[in-house]
Amino acid sequence: MRAVTAALAACAATAIALVPAAPAAAEVPAADPPAHPVYRAYRLQVVEGVGFEDESVREVSLVCAPKGGAGSHPRAADACAAIARAGSIKAVPADPAAACTLEYRPVIASARGSENYRAKFGNTCLLHAAKGVVFDF
Repeated sequence: MRAVTAALAACAATAIALVPAAPAAAEVPAADPPAHPVYRAYRLQVVEGVGFEDESVREVSLVCAPKGGAGSHPRAADACAAIARAGSIKAVPADPAAACTLEYRPVIASARGSENYRAKFGNTCLLHAAKGVVFDF
């Protein structure tokens, strides 16, 4: 029995010696910065009074990156900050404290560019309550 145990031990030692050591974990090189900076720009449009005789259209540009708030939007930095916090225009949270009248004067808000967005609201107040500073121009 002792001879069998010694033979098994010798085989195990030989097998261990023949198996190559596991390779060390490969180092992952640090990610290179993008060749071009991230560019986030939008063309925002609000069509107020949709279907009414005095329908009006307002449009502004908004550049959030790389500048962090530029374009013709009057509150570009605040609008970019709201989009950045939410992750997208669609995800910008509504203001739960907003109080709007029941006036029906449809408004369509849309964005083209880094994100495509389009939504219809019952009036301008409801738009501002839903999307805040992003469409406040």
